[in-house]
Formats: sequence, structure tokens, C-alpha cells
Amino acid sequence: MKAKSIKGNTTEEIETALQQSMADSFKPTLAIVFLSIRQDRDAISAILDKEDIAIFGVTSCGEFIDGQVEEGSIVMLLMDIKKTDFSILIESYAGREQKDVAREMGEAALRIFNNPSFLIATSIIIPDGFPDGEATLNGLQSATGADITIWGGNAGDDRLFDHTHVFTNKQSFGKGIILLVMDADKIMMKGQAAFGWKPSGTERVITNCSNGCIHTIDNQPALDVILKFLGLKLTREEAEKFTPGSVVFCLIRDEGAPVMRSSGYFNWDDRSVFVNGHIAQGTKVRFALPPDFEIVEEVTKDAQQIRDDGFPTADALVMFSCIGRFIELGPMISTEIEGVKNTFNAPMAGFFAYGEFGRATKGKNEFHNNTCCWVALKEK
Repeated sequence: MKAKSIKGNTTEEIETALQQSMADSFKPTLAIVFLSIRQDRDAISAILDKEDIAIFGVTSCGEFIDGQVEEGSIVMLLMDIKKTDFSILIESYAGREQKDVAREMGEAALRIFNNPSFLIATSIIIPDGFPDGEATLNGLQSATGADITIWGGNAGDDRLFDHTHVFTNKQSFGKGIILLVMDADKIMMKGQAAFGWKPSGTERVITNCSNGCIHTIDNQPALDVILKFLGLKLTREEAEKFTPGSVVFCLIRDEGAPVMRSSGYFNWDDRSVFVNGHIAQGTKVRFALPPDFEIVEEVTKDAQQIRDDGFPTADALVMFSCIGRFIELGPMISTEIEGVKNTFNAPMAGFFAYGEFGRATKGKNEFHNNTCCWVALKEK
């Protein structure tokens, strides 16, 4: 497999970059496309349609190839994979349960390949609520089994928090699921979910929660527990304006690494806290401190470990990194991206997401927040 990454700030720049990439007889069959919600998806699709290139497309909160981070742009990872080795499935879940749609898509994937692996993205009209990552993941795995390889992220919209999209050739959905299905017997995929936030303080228990809202922690109002941890005393007005994105819950798992959940907003009236993802009642958690430069080094070292453990080369890299990491790490995020890219020295494309999919270290497939999920691809 040969791969190239390109970027542009306009449709015209992308069309030029695409033609330049093919000047040496490179003929891509697949484009992984991450772009700003402000860009013209239809125009980009038309350019790729003309070249008979299949599209796995997602709107984003920032885009990058290699370590070059952009906002409002278009990036692509172009690959010349055999058309018999991959397929793209896309469905709307408007008016339906995400779990049911994901299950049906998993069943369809098994009719295409006996041993599929997946890149996945989901989109949402955000005033209706964030997409249920766990429901999508559980629905897909109910068809394929839990040992399946799944990496991906929720689409973004430049932090407008209004609407996102997934799209392919001539189809685009604001409430949708897109799967890039690969024949795992032909294409190897190896990745990692890395977070780096440092757990702090004592282990606590979620004692009352519902629909992504934590009501009590250790039988105390969740808001009171968090403010005490932060050492803050807020008035109602201050609490309503406070953005607690740096407050991260480490969900303790019986097996494997913890899983991150970031907090979304405080509810002063009932003293609850909304989180970006599912938390089950009875879950053991610890709070986590914001990251420092050490986590960038850790992500690179972990990538090097995977390379040294039997995946020495890669044809291409894809990264799904949380928008929370972009906000918290600032300029260091480029160093994190470059660390993974330079480990394998392969073309890369990625975007900043509203939640990520991937296998926790020594654990199972999970829906994550504040996590960097990357995957290396290599043709066998």
C-alpha cells in the first residue's frame, strides 16, 4: 500500500494538491477526509468522485497531517488500497436507536468480510444531545464480537457545538454512522488509546447517575465534591459560567487502563455534573490533574513500544485526538502528533474529535474522552 497526506485551506488548494500527488502515477482508491464544517463537503466529494476515489469523511474541530495543526482546513490521507480489501458503510440513525443501526452495520460488514476491522465516526445535531458512543460501540460489537478492532472518533464542528457530519461519496448525514471496513486478513491495524492525565486523590464511587449526569459521588452532591477537589467556592452566577473541562474522571476498570470522562457543565439547582459519555452507577473513579509535557513523551514512548513489539513499519497512520487535549496541551499537541508520526515515519492524517473509540491498554474497546487514539495501517 502506498499513502500520501495532503492539506488545503480551500477546495481549489485541495484539487491542486490532489493532482500533484498523482503526478508520479500514484492512483489512490481511498481518501480519509477530515475537514472543517465551514468547508464545502459537496465540492470536495465531487473532486474525489471524478477520480473514482472512495471517501471516509468527517467534520472536525481542527485537522492535521503529520505535526502541522490547522483549524478551518481540509486534510486527506490518500491510499491505493485494493478495492476488494475495503468497503465503506454509512447510515442515518435519525428516528432510530444508534445501537440498532450500529448492529445492522456490523452484520452487513460480516457479509462483506469474514474478518473485518473498522474505522468509525459518528455525527450529531448537538442541541438534540451528544451521540451515545457506548450504544454505537455495543451495537457494533453485538454483531461482530468484542475482539474486533475498532478505532475512530465523533465528528466535530469547530467547537460551535451545533451540528456535525459524516459523509461519503454523494451521501452526508447530520445524525449518522460511517464505517471504513477493512479486510483484516489483508490489512493490519494496530493502535493505542493514550490519555496521560494523572489520577489524583482518593478513589471514589459514583452513587447516583443517569443519562450522563452524575448526581452524587460517595452519596454527596457531585458538584460539592468537585468544587472541594478544585478548592473553589463559586456563586450560582460563577458556576453557570464556569467551564469545568479540565475536571476529568478516571473510570477504574477491573482489567486494563482507566478510561477518561470529561465534565461538561454544572447544574447549580440539583448540584449535579454532566459528563461527556456514559458512567454507570457504582463505577469507581478518581479525579485527574491536567497534563504536562510528560504525557507527550509517554505517548511517543508507547508508540515506540508498539513498533518494537512486532509492528516495525506502517504504510499510513490515522489519529483521532480529543478537542480537550488540544485545549489543554496547546502548542505541545504538535509535539505529541509528531512523536507518533516520527516513530513510524509514515503519512498521517487526523482530527480533533468530540470523543474517541479505541481499545484501552490491556483492556477492551471503549468510548473515550480526553484521549489520543491513533492507529497504524499496513498491507500484509
